Amino acid sequence: MKSQGWLFSLLMLLNCLLTSTLIGQQLDGRASPADYPQLGGLNAADQAVPQPLVPEEFRNLTPEHQKYIEDLLDVWEQSSSQVKLCTCDFERWDYNAEIVSKRDPNDNRLIAHRIVRGQIRFGNPDQAQYESSEMWSYQNPDEQNPYVQQKGDGDHEKWICDGKSIYEFDFVNKRVYENKIPSEMQGSGLAESPLPFLFGAKKQQILDRYWLRIATPAGLENEYWLLAVPKRAEDAQTYSKVEIILAKEDFLPKSLHIYSKGYNPATTAVSQHVEFKNRKINGQLATIKNFMGVFVRPAKPIGWEWVEGLPEAGRPASADSNSSTQFRSGAANQPSQLNRK
Repeated sequence: MKSQGWLFSLLMLLNCLLTSTLIGQQLDGRASPADYPQLGGLNAADQAVPQPLVPEEFRNLTPEHQKYIEDLLDVWEQSSSQVKLCTCDFERWDYNAEIVSKRDPNDNRLIAHRIVRGQIRFGNPDQAQYESSEMWSYQNPDEQNPYVQQKGDGDHEKWICDGKSIYEFDFVNKRVYENKIPSEMQGSGLAESPLPFLFGAKKQQILDRYWLRIATPAGLENEYWLLAVPKRAEDAQTYSKVEIILAKEDFLPKSLHIYSKGYNPATTAVSQHVEFKNRKINGQLATIKNFMGVFVRPAKPIGWEWVEGLPEAGRPASADSNSSTQFRSGAANQPSQLNRK
C-alpha cells in the first residue's frame, strides 16, 4: 500500500535528526574512528566463531570495533534526550531501476527518478511536521539538466504528527487522513517503530534489533559511516539495510540511505537517499515562534474530506504512478544527479 510507504518515509525523515544530535560534543575524551584504523577489518588473533544467522560482513568484528560502536551508542543514548526542538532542510533522491535504469557514467551509480526538497520540524519525543517544497522528475536524459520540476497537486507532500495521530494531506483527492498512534507508543519516541535507531531508543534496544558496523571508507576524515542491518523478521520485511553518515564537524546526521527489502543493485535496485542541511537544534525565541501552532491537529481545509485510517489501497497514485514499491519520495535549484555524493 502506497500510504504505508509514505508513513515509513515520514518516520525515517522526522526522527533521524534525533539520533546523534549532540554526540560530537560529548565524544571528547573518547576514542574516535581515527583511533581505529583497523575498523572494518579482521584481526586474525581475535576472530570469533561465526554465528550461522549473522550476515557475513558482521562476523568476526574486532573487539575495538565492537567497543567503538557501544561507546557511540552510549553517548547517543545520553545526548538524544537533550534535543527538544529541531528544524532541518532535506533533499531526497528516489531510486527505482524499473522507472529509470540509466546509470551515471562517472561512477556507475543509478540515476534518481525523482528528487524532492523540503523541511522537517521535530519536537521531542514524537511531534513532527514534514512538508515538501519542490519536486523534480527525471524526464529529459539528453538534456544538460534532465530533471523537470513537477507542480501538480500530486507533487506536494505534507504530514503532521501531534503525538497522538499522524495526518497525511492528500492534495490530489483533497482529503486529510488521520492515522492514530497506538496509546502504548504515544510519548515514547516511537521506539518500536520501523527504525528504532532513529527514534531515541535505548542502546540495548538498538543492539537487540540490528547488526551494526562502522563502514567509513579508508582515508575519509570528515565523515563517519555506520551500517545497520535488521535482525528481526518484521523489520526485514520493510527494509534490508540502512547507511547513516555523520558529519565529523558536529557529529550530526549528514545523510541517510535506506534500501528496500530484497535490494539487489542488478535486479531490484530500489532505495532512498536523504541529505540533511541547515540543522537548527534547541533554538531560542525565534525558533520557538517558528514551532508555535505546528504540532497540533490541523484544521480541515475548506472543501476537503476528513478520513480516519490509512488511505485505501486503490487510491489513485500521483507523482509515482509507475512505482510498485513501498518506497515513495527523492531537490535543488537546477537539480542534478551529480549533485549527490
